[in-house]
Amino acid sequence: MTRKNKPVGEDDLTAYVDGELPDERRAFVEQWLTQHPAEQRQILADQKVRHRLKSTLDPLADTSLPSRFRMQQIRQDRNRRHMTQLQRLAAVLAIVVVSGGGGWLLRGTIAGGPALGTETRMALAAHAVFVPEKLHPVEVSADARDHLGTWLGNRIGQTVAVPDLSAQGLTLLGGRLLPGEGGKPAGQLMYETAGGERVTLYLQRGVGAESAFVFAQQKGVGTLAWRSPELSYILTGALQQEELLGIAHAVHSRKL
Repeated sequence: MTRKNKPVGEDDLTAYVDGELPDERRAFVEQWLTQHPAEQRQILADQKVRHRLKSTLDPLADTSLPSRFRMQQIRQDRNRRHMTQLQRLAAVLAIVVVSGGGGWLLRGTIAGGPALGTETRMALAAHAVFVPEKLHPVEVSADARDHLGTWLGNRIGQTVAVPDLSAQGLTLLGGRLLPGEGGKPAGQLMYETAGGERVTLYLQRGVGAESAFVFAQQKGVGTLAWRSPELSYILTGALQQEELLGIAHAVHSRKL
């Protein structure tokens, strides 16, 4: 049996609707359809559907994909958002460094209090930049708590055990690596209260002896700084001095 005379199957009918049959085979199928009216009606219906789809979709083939949906543009937008965060932080830190000698930019509001140190100003700057972030407030989330402590500890050069402050009403969101004083690595841990208020704990490798708690306030945001022989800490948040002090005592008692 030759190809043109073999029985008509489903593949033939599909190819016929799609216009993909060779001329000789197409003529044979058309002759066959005249003897099979039910199949002929179905083929006519399929051809109408195909024609409608072609009329609808063909114009789209000549339309380029909007740039916002292209993978390259998606990557660029994501990188741009990341760079915007870093640029904001860099700009604030640059101001901090330039104004460091005068100490007037982020001066504490306690009467008669001294100007804030560079480390505290950098902690305030990082707090101001990252606390408002909704999508990327941290680099490493609380789900990877142990990894976060190990990673920050390795970079800072001192053991970091991320404190559990749930007893103080704070839930860990995660943390990130930051540029610290003197260009050395620092870390930021971010917590959140049940009311959505965020508190950050800035960490850098300690130098010198242990110090007392030093409170300062800037535009409603308080800082509580202290130092151990291992680490320097700056706790920052829009909380009262007593609230920050209670959290600081909890952190200090856990001996990060």
